[in-house]
Amino acid sequence: MVNWNDYYSPEEAIEVLKKNSNRPGLKKDYLRTLARYGVLTPAKIGNVNMYPKREVDAYIVEGRGEKIARLNRQKASGRSKTRKRAA
Repeated sequence: MVNWNDYYSPEEAIEVLKKNSNRPGLKKDYLRTLARYGVLTPAKIGNVNMYPKREVDAYIVEGRGEKIARLNRQKASGRSKTRKRAA
């Protein structure tokens, strides 16, 4: 049985993302994009997607290209999160 108290409605989820990311211009369409990319895993009630609070609360929207730039800097400095195993 699903505990719906652990989920946000689309309206609630987008408000949380706006507040956490300081991006007031976000639209509800962005939630569908995050779900399509696998960042959020919504549960369906009728024709409404409900978004898990733990996933929405943890996600912060950054400017375009900022995440990949940060990952590239980490990789260049040798602080990659994934380590290669010795053969």
